[in-house]
Amino acid sequence: MKDAKSRGAAKGYRLIFGYLGLFMMFIGAVTIVPIFVAAFYPSEAACWIDFLVPGGAFILLGALLFFLLIYGREKERFGKYEDALLLFLIWVAAVVAGALPFISVSLRGELSSPLSFSEALFESISGYSATGYTVYPLADFVGEEGAYCPHVFMFHRAFMQFVGGVGLVLIVASVLSDRYNLKLYFAEGHNDKLLPNLAKSAKLILAIYTGYIVAGAFGLWFFGMDFFDGLCHSIGAVATGGYSSRADGVYWYQTSEFTGNGLFPGNVIGIEVVLEILMLLGATNFVLHTFLFRGKIKEFFKDIEVRLGFFAIVFFIFVSAVTTCYLYAPTATNATANGMAPQTGIDFATSLRYSAFNIISSITTTGFTNFVSIKQLGEVAIFSGIIVMIIGAGAGSTGGAIKQYRVGIIAKDFFHSVRYRFSSSRQLSPKTIYRLGVKREIEREDSQEAHNFAVLYIVTVLIGTLALLFLPGIDFQEGLYEVASGLSGTGQTIIDFFAYKANHPIYDYEILLWVLNIAMFLGRLEIIPLFSSINRVFVVPFENRKRTPPADLA
Repeated sequence: MKDAKSRGAAKGYRLIFGYLGLFMMFIGAVTIVPIFVAAFYPSEAACWIDFLVPGGAFILLGALLFFLLIYGREKERFGKYEDALLLFLIWVAAVVAGALPFISVSLRGELSSPLSFSEALFESISGYSATGYTVYPLADFVGEEGAYCPHVFMFHRAFMQFVGGVGLVLIVASVLSDRYNLKLYFAEGHNDKLLPNLAKSAKLILAIYTGYIVAGAFGLWFFGMDFFDGLCHSIGAVATGGYSSRADGVYWYQTSEFTGNGLFPGNVIGIEVVLEILMLLGATNFVLHTFLFRGKIKEFFKDIEVRLGFFAIVFFIFVSAVTTCYLYAPTATNATANGMAPQTGIDFATSLRYSAFNIISSITTTGFTNFVSIKQLGEVAIFSGIIVMIIGAGAGSTGGAIKQYRVGIIAKDFFHSVRYRFSSSRQLSPKTIYRLGVKREIEREDSQEAHNFAVLYIVTVLIGTLALLFLPGIDFQEGLYEVASGLSGTGQTIIDFFAYKANHPIYDYEILLWVLNIAMFLGRLEIIPLFSSINRVFVVPFENRKRTPPADLA
């Protein structure tokens, strides 16, 4: 039997696709997990085929790639951009695997409204990117009469959020120690390690993550949710994904259908408060969680991300609540001016409640809503939502967007430049930032990266918005809101996808889904790995050929 050296080292595409096989085995196992929910709902056992077949196929194909390409071989380091290309392929494999159960159940004609390939992929990308957009048939959610395997499929959507929110690489790193996992770990958007060892860091993050979800599920159950609903919503909140197991989302718990779980009466205010806490926890850097556990409260609240997030939340909640209450106050004058019946209005307490939930849900990039439509809250609430969605959550959290750390650096740079302009040329004014318990000067590289990423992000938002404006029935506000929501991984929508599909040509509807598919995918990978992957496939080989001299000159 040949040893590792005699077989040759694994490098280049062999290394990339060998590692891809390893991750495909894990993705296949993730796809199979929802079947076990049927143990609690025996009537839903019939959908095992929709998960076992695609999951098993991924495990088999992944095993073939892994054992044929890199098993037993010495592994070289990733070359230029190869880690980014592998990350891209891992996420493509994940969203394809996640879409297959939706395609399978649609082909078998079990859903009330079969999903097309674009819709199934949309649902999967939305899950793995922890966005929460949905085009799943409303008649097939939990609680709907005649729904096919609602608990199994709702858990499938929730579990994709769980895996996508914490990160595929991190989960694999928690059970597999490899000296090159660290590079993939950083490429996936994790920029902080809790412990020196990556595997131990990953396990600790998973433990924190899972602990919050379990505690949140029991908290929601205490306030009247069914435990299954509580688990799905807790996962959605901590993963900042926003998938709900109810067709009307969190708003359903305000309707007369919600009476409690039989043991505890329904308390919608308690449910919303628990979800707000879980969303904030999910959007907080995992290193900062350890500060809370160790009692370092002062260091926690001095952190730049905590301060920036707190200021943004308070400011935009106040502005949104005041304007919503003013614009929709229950007076005949304002109501008529807004085209509403005189008795229609939102008092300040209700306005504050809706605004708080909306702003927290948006800045954490979760996307839960406790109202019928964001349009109900007015133009200022929509504008505020766009701003905080672009700011986004903390770095090293499950949230997306530009990230509060980058925004904090940009704000520091701005104030420093203003201060420097009007101060003496002899005065030294260092740019310092309090980050993860340490006060330090902002490095030039960090500042440049923050500015470059912010510009790239805004340009991507504008390009996506322009793409949607070519579609009929979408105005600038709707296009900007949808792209900002998709790219940030928020998933809060201003467009009714079901109505758009019914009232417009199918190709316009498909284009809408694909624009948002690309936005969600780019947002989860933080844009740059995609460009690095393109460079690895098309640019690096060309550069290598230029560096290699012709055979007659060698």
